[in-house]
Amino acid sequence: MDSVKTQQNSIGLDVPDFINAITELGLNGSEVCIHSSMKSFGADIKCGINGMINAFLGQKCTIMVPAFSDIYEARPVSKYMPAYNGTGDYSYFLEKTETDIAPFDITSKEISAEDMGIFSQYVLHDEKSVRGNHPLNSFAALGNSAQKLVGGQTHKNVYAPLKQLCDDDGYVLLIGVGLDVATIIHFAEQSAGRTPFIRWAYGKERNVIPVSTGGCSKGFGHFNDVLSGYAKRVTVAKSDWVCYKATAIVNVCQKYIENNPYITHCGNKYCDRCNDAVHGGPVLNNSFWD
Repeated sequence: MDSVKTQQNSIGLDVPDFINAITELGLNGSEVCIHSSMKSFGADIKCGINGMINAFLGQKCTIMVPAFSDIYEARPVSKYMPAYNGTGDYSYFLEKTETDIAPFDITSKEISAEDMGIFSQYVLHDEKSVRGNHPLNSFAALGNSAQKLVGGQTHKNVYAPLKQLCDDDGYVLLIGVGLDVATIIHFAEQSAGRTPFIRWAYGKERNVIPVSTGGCSKGFGHFNDVLSGYAKRVTVAKSDWVCYKATAIVNVCQKYIENNPYITHCGNKYCDRCNDAVHGGPVLNNSFWD
């Protein structure tokens, strides 16, 4: 494990503080998927969140963030309600109140901000951001490789951006958050043979379409020890930044999931998503996506 280096500015964090952290972690010129908590800094961000974003872009990074938007979720229809789908008897989803909103498209700026965080919201709302084509679990990216990273995402291929991140030897950066928010571990689950869960959204004709999504991530902290040797760390004010090669997370977690499917379980015996995930996820027939 790399040694910890502390970056602090007694009068508030500014662009050089973030540039120093980016450089210390060796992220310059790289693609980086960022999960973050701005509260973790415990200090004023003098340059603002836009200044923090520009610190990455100025170091020739392409940054990608989750931009999930549950407002676009629709009620399920019978042909898209497979077994082992992390839904129990489906009653929760069948009884949900739906919002009257136009179907998703990649120009949308809707985001579940409370869950995704303000940094992700700022990235999505940047006029140069590129958004993946997934109504519920899209990613948004900024930088020279933004279109390359998220352009392959579809309602069926939810983790295409994370596969591209791995193919491009990119990184996952956790800013003041833990592995329980690291979406890439859902990609590791898929790589280990699990089928992503199915949820629902409206297509362009207001027809209900199935979409692939992740499951429960509360048990992902179980990977802390096995991934510790792959982590690089730096501290910015009070915020712990932990950085991994994307391929390291996927390769290590895939192996452990294959050997012990219960490693991802959150520990709640009533968790439908975890219970179904350890058994491989939903069972889809050959014509499901037709």
